[in-house]
Amino acid sequence: MELLDVVDENDCPIGVKSKDEIHRDGDLHRASQMWIYNDRGEILFQLRSHTKDIFPGLWDVTGGHVQSGESYLEAAVRELDEELGVLVSPNDLESLFKQRDHFGGNEFQMIYLLRWNSRIKRIQAEEVQEVRFWNSAILKKSLLETSGIFCPMTEYYMSIITIIEEHLTKKE
Repeated sequence: MELLDVVDENDCPIGVKSKDEIHRDGDLHRASQMWIYNDRGEILFQLRSHTKDIFPGLWDVTGGHVQSGESYLEAAVRELDEELGVLVSPNDLESLFKQRDHFGGNEFQMIYLLRWNSRIKRIQAEEVQEVRFWNSAILKKSLLETSGIFCPMTEYYMSIITIIEEHLTKKE
């Protein structure tokens, strides 16, 4: 059973519940989200498993819950390994910002960037059906023109894609 901290409006822990209880009760909790990109200007999206309780079968970025007593960064490193077999050190992740998610998760999310130029060797089938590196221009076009295949967060996705494009431009 996965235990998560219930947090208050200031992101301070106020209790512990199972993930199922938190989702059932709509409690505020924590998650980490990792935007993976490569030097070719491609951004990794993963197709969520059809068994997921939120946004099943839709394309999304990599992320996961912060377990009770765990930091956002520790959760990011763990989730990358669990879901994608991507082994990184905390120093490999760049922290962008923390946001309050209102897209269905009722959680604080810490947003990270990861530059990754290796292949994804395995995926966790319970969480992920498929992964794909999308050219950023094609991804933006698909987000704007294709409904029903991505999680409904187009404006948010576009803002992070722009940040990644700026990172790639700076490092050339």
